[in-house]
Amino acid sequence: MNDSITPAWSLYESGLEYNRKINLYETNRKNERFYRGEQWDGYDRDLPHPVFNVTRRIVDYLVGAISPQNITIRYTDEKLPYLDSSALQKNVSDGLRLLEQYAAYRWKTDYMGEIANRALLNAAVSGDGVFYCWWDSSVNSGQPFSGEIRTDVVDGANLFLCDVNNPDIQSQDYIMLSGRAPVIDLRREALEAGVEEAMAEKIQPDDGDLSIPEREGSDKATYLIRFFRENGKVVFEKSTHYCVIRRAMTGLRYYPVVLFNWLPRKGSYHGSSPITELIPNQKYLNSAYALVMKHMNDTAFSKVVYDKSRIPEWSNEVGEAIAAVGGGTVADAVSVVGVGQLEPGYLDLINNVVNTTKNLMGATDSALGDERANNTSAILALREASMVALRQVSARFSRALGEVATIWADMLCAYFPAERLLPVETEAGVIACRPDYRLLSEEILRAHATYSDNSTFSISATVALLGNLLSGGHISAQQYLQALPDGCIPERAALISELNTEGGEVDLE
Repeated sequence: MNDSITPAWSLYESGLEYNRKINLYETNRKNERFYRGEQWDGYDRDLPHPVFNVTRRIVDYLVGAISPQNITIRYTDEKLPYLDSSALQKNVSDGLRLLEQYAAYRWKTDYMGEIANRALLNAAVSGDGVFYCWWDSSVNSGQPFSGEIRTDVVDGANLFLCDVNNPDIQSQDYIMLSGRAPVIDLRREALEAGVEEAMAEKIQPDDGDLSIPEREGSDKATYLIRFFRENGKVVFEKSTHYCVIRRAMTGLRYYPVVLFNWLPRKGSYHGSSPITELIPNQKYLNSAYALVMKHMNDTAFSKVVYDKSRIPEWSNEVGEAIAAVGGGTVADAVSVVGVGQLEPGYLDLINNVVNTTKNLMGATDSALGDERANNTSAILALREASMVALRQVSARFSRALGEVATIWADMLCAYFPAERLLPVETEAGVIACRPDYRLLSEEILRAHATYSDNSTFSISATVALLGNLLSGGHISAQQYLQALPDGCIPERAALISELNTEGGEVDLE
């Protein structure tokens, strides 16, 4: 029996070695522990173990500040200006608008807001957020055609690139994802793909990289999904240590993977996490508070010191007499030691460390909502200033969402037959259309995502601005209602419908 390892497995072992070289796995484990609140592992065991989780407070704010709201996806075609027919240009433009409406539908039905937040949190904890788009052939579409596009989040440690010094996914000779699955499922998949039974039996349980604990006896094996190009098209290959499960031409032009770095690391496709730099400060805060607690426990209560040669044993029982042996003044044999005094500057130092740490990370009191709103305009200005440090992170994440939408369009052109209807989101609701997939597949499609941040202040500012425009007569009541952020007015659609049908005015005061 030939027990030679698969080509993908050799590449996988090389990728593991690189990740260990940059200490990726241990750094990620430590960052995750500190975010979760497990912050006393392995040091200062004689102290109390309080946890004041400033790390999670800061990270939750950073993720929430960038979390996409009211996202808009726009498609462009780089070939559009050069098409020699105005009719062809119109057909392509109409197809682009349908893609935009489909992206809006896909975002809502796939709960992409939640998926995007998971990728953001992954990036904040480990430095990398990874989206993986794949074709789920088991989904019933409600038409004579099965299959649908799925978008998942993959741990950054499970992504391996050919050129580890280049974070550009689409320029790689190959990319690879690793995962874990039960052996019985992998063998079944191999047999269904036409693999001989003897070869499928080579799929055996293994320990993986042990980065995630598993139930003993779970009988799981590591599988690898490798993407590479042949003649400009992406090839899909799934394999294990000794068995290639299946291989297929996808028809895709783009690798269906998107990488987002929270903070790019020079010379590496892996990014850096803000938690890594927070850990020393978090350790100090916990230790400092622990020392204060220990000091208070040791010195908060007065102690009695007595002369044992004259008083054999001291009792704290109420009203009990204490016998003294020998002459002299009894007061000379007993004294009380008062409570210890804590240097007040020590607590000031702790508070200063907390405030300075939050401010340097952009999580100011105004941004966190901990400042009293005596002057809304000033607080809004302070919050906007705190967001400056996150603009680059937000721009990278916006680019990543645009790349996800580009992959959606690529997969539509590759996997949807011409007869299949496309669900799109319109103002009237979800309707079905039939774009010319063949025409779009010949274009150079790009998607760009824009969104507003998740901010109560930005919503308040928007409402105030719209109110001023309405009061000044610059917009109508209908325009005011349509432009309001979601959730500001209940039954907004009914009010707009009433304006449209009756032509009346609505009192918005």
